[in-house]
Amino acid sequence: MPYPVPIVEVAFTDGPYVVSPTWTDVTAYVRGMDISRGVPDDWQLQADGIATVTLSNRDRRFDPFNTTGPYYGNLLPRRQIRIRATHSGTTYDVFRGFIAGWPPEWTDAGTDSTVTLQCFDALQLLGSSSMPADWARPYILGFSPRHYFELDDPITWYRSSDLTLVDNGSAPSKLLVPSGTAFPGSRIATGLPSQSLGSDFSQGAATSGLVNVAPSTTSSFTAMYWCRGTSADTLASQFGGNMFGGSLEMYLDTNVNGTDYGKFFVSFNNTIRTYKWETTARYEPSEPHHFAFTYDNGTGAGKIYIDGIDVTSARSDTSGVAVLAYETFSLGRGEFQQLALIPSILTQAQVQEAVRLSDAQYPETSSARVTRIIGNTQFSSSLVSTPASPASDVLALTPDAPTASSELTKVSNSEFAPMFVNKAGTLTLYSQSQIRTQIDSIVPQAEYGNGVGFMGNSIGTEVQLQYDGDSMRNVANVEMSGGGVYIQENTTSSATYGEAEQFITTQVQTIEDADQVADIIVGWGGQVYAKASPVSVVLSPTASWASTLGLELFDRFTLQVTPPSGNAITTPMLTSRISHSVTPERWVTTLEGSARWAAVFILNQSRLGGTDLLG
Repeated sequence: MPYPVPIVEVAFTDGPYVVSPTWTDVTAYVRGMDISRGVPDDWQLQADGIATVTLSNRDRRFDPFNTTGPYYGNLLPRRQIRIRATHSGTTYDVFRGFIAGWPPEWTDAGTDSTVTLQCFDALQLLGSSSMPADWARPYILGFSPRHYFELDDPITWYRSSDLTLVDNGSAPSKLLVPSGTAFPGSRIATGLPSQSLGSDFSQGAATSGLVNVAPSTTSSFTAMYWCRGTSADTLASQFGGNMFGGSLEMYLDTNVNGTDYGKFFVSFNNTIRTYKWETTARYEPSEPHHFAFTYDNGTGAGKIYIDGIDVTSARSDTSGVAVLAYETFSLGRGEFQQLALIPSILTQAQVQEAVRLSDAQYPETSSARVTRIIGNTQFSSSLVSTPASPASDVLALTPDAPTASSELTKVSNSEFAPMFVNKAGTLTLYSQSQIRTQIDSIVPQAEYGNGVGFMGNSIGTEVQLQYDGDSMRNVANVEMSGGGVYIQENTTSSATYGEAEQFITTQVQTIEDADQVADIIVGWGGQVYAKASPVSVVLSPTASWASTLGLELFDRFTLQVTPPSGNAITTPMLTSRISHSVTPERWVTTLEGSARWAAVFILNQSRLGGTDLLG
């Protein structure tokens, strides 16, 4: 029986985010390839996946500069590539990823040419996808606001010209800031951009010429914004204007000498009646707050939410007056961000969602966080696998547009579980206990070794089992959401071997979650376990390749090493790296493994954080 037969396919006509592209078989042109997927050590949870494929280019078919080539115009970076292997009638996935580029090379005085493709997996592709600088922005835009001023426009001190602020709403208008009347304020909520609009006195839209927008249809609405007071003026932290068939004013009283200091006031004049509300509770103006007001045009009912809490009081009313025939806006003294005018009534839960996202403090499971991150990219959720019952809950979201891959790293750290792109190209996050509960990680999927009478798959002549303290960890430092660090130590291990610390950045929201992560680190990390350096798996063409080609990262295998004298060494390991080197009519697989995560707990004997782990 021959070695596995490679199949190499490229999606020439489809982009990187197409789930089921049209594949073109280029195997006949492959001169050789190397594929490697895995983690470098016991403590890096995110696996990398790369491949190098060398194609014959003698007829210049893979030359992007050849205008007569069969693939001209489609030899583009980040085209998808798929590598599979067929053996004994079964086809196995080996790698799916993306091509970095198409660099033609000529040798032998120009008589020979090759193109060597450097390929990477989906985790590295997601390293080029940025997350929102403001996590609440896409959520708020989902309500189709009529006007949405983020108020993070670049502002400099001592301007000599007027400034027009950007409106991202469905009926964009212009909010004019006269020269010299505004300044760059600081971020108001954790998840918002780093600059806000600071107003020295009332900023407003021009009443003619510049804005003069036709009035919005009379309707129910929601008006909300973030603000921090910076003045002792009675009308500081103020927003107002003509909109939705009436005239609105919202402000926090910041007059320290007044009887209403710290109260929030809202009035809405619908031309027939003027309705007014004021809070009984008082709020510190110098602290950032989120103000929201909803108005029911049919009943005249209004609700006030401050920081997502319903603080609505009784309504009073007086006769209404006429309002201007066009829309106007104004902002009083203070610092402002994320002003949204929405032609519908948001529920309290929806207001709270906007507050949480703006504050980058969003509680959810690690699986839900992966879904949220992927949802902010073009990568398909159908190529993502997350655990149904994750162990950890996360809280913090990283502001200022981090990459998707960096956010995913924090999620896998929080779950303290492997994250990798599997052989078929699916981004996979395990649950915290998965490698200790799933069959493929408990029951050996393959056996490798040497020696007389060994019935498993043979190995190469050079084998090294590392057995040292470099990979030990007996002090865990788990950074939590908000920056707090939970520390735990395996004192028995540190007294025996000396301290070996592990620092890990997570987004876990509770001490219990941090404690679980620390338990695993100092429990499994507090002992010495064998690690196999790359072991060549020597399978002759007549042997079965099924178990080797079927292996996935973190599957269990058994390694037996039989020295020239003394006892044989048999060690269970989890696969930490799988590498393939393929040339015409030959296939060589190399494995790396670690016994650390293959250790098991024995009921009533083993305890996380203790030293009684049994391998």
